[in-house]
Amino acid sequence: MKNLLSLTNILMVIIVSGCIILVLFSDRGLISLWSLKNDKLEIQNEINKLRNQIALLEKEEEKLQFDEKYIEKIAREKFKMVKPGERVFKVIEE
Repeated sequence: MKNLLSLTNILMVIIVSGCIILVLFSDRGLISLWSLKNDKLEIQNEINKLRNQIALLEKEEEKLQFDEKYIEKIAREKFKMVKPGERVFKVIEE
């Protein structure tokens, strides 16, 4: 009788251990779920950054299409352009 109880206990421990291993380490286990949630969070953050970047680029596009002062500013700063008749003075710092 004692041998049967210990065999039953061993069998129960094996079954419970197997279930715990499956819950933790299977394809749909907790560790995999945790990893997928972290991946989802990183991807969501990247999506938010890209959406913000798109919004900034759309504002920039609108300014470049309709705001003449902004276009002039960009032309002067980025492309070193001047209006006809203007003089450019370079200041050299010592």
